[in-house]
Amino acid sequence: MKTNKIIFIFLGITLCLSTFYLSINTNKNTGIDLAFIDDKNTNELNVSVLDASLQELSIGDDKAPVTIIEYSSMTCSHCADFHTNTYPTLKKNHIEKGEVRFIFREFPLDKLSMATSMLARCVDSSISLAFIDILFQNRNKWYSDNALAELKNLSKQAGLSSEDFDQCLNDQELLDQLILQKENAIKEFQINSTPSFIINGNVISGNKPYSYFKSEIEKILDSNKVI
Repeated sequence: MKTNKIIFIFLGITLCLSTFYLSINTNKNTGIDLAFIDDKNTNELNVSVLDASLQELSIGDDKAPVTIIEYSSMTCSHCADFHTNTYPTLKKNHIEKGEVRFIFREFPLDKLSMATSMLARCVDSSISLAFIDILFQNRNKWYSDNALAELKNLSKQAGLSSEDFDQCLNDQELLDQLILQKENAIKEFQINSTPSFIINGNVISGNKPYSYFKSEIEKILDSNKVI
């Protein structure tokens, strides 16, 4: 009886995930079978990519002289490295001082990153960015054969009940909006890898050390002083 119950729960979660989007093949090294997730593009949605209306996940002064937009995939190891090693210093030295407004935008590269992005959007919006940081810091734990169970546990700690978790992963509207945001990034900024950053309009590809961001920020601040 207990075994049947476990199988039933697993099948229920699997069904919830059956509408997920994939534009790039899942990393097969995870051992996670997400082949049942359907591919989808904006043509199938029958809407313009400009219709994306996700709330911006941002931190910092809206009037800051420097705006940094990050496009990130939750399963990306380089993105996790940025959020673990570079972002905390960037936040302390520049965002909290009013020099930088930082915007996080999802750019899921596989099915699991799409699922994780959806969960980060389903927690209370006031803690979405903090939850994203926690997910990156714990990437080695949930990026595994036991991904769904680990994500469910982390989501519970962020306030999502088991029912909330299942409903989130079955939210077609949220899924469509994340697809649209990714398509916008591709069409507007030619984003094709993660992490990618846009610093006051200039597109930067790849993970960069804190020293790089510091240099770019100082150039913009010095330029503003001259003006």
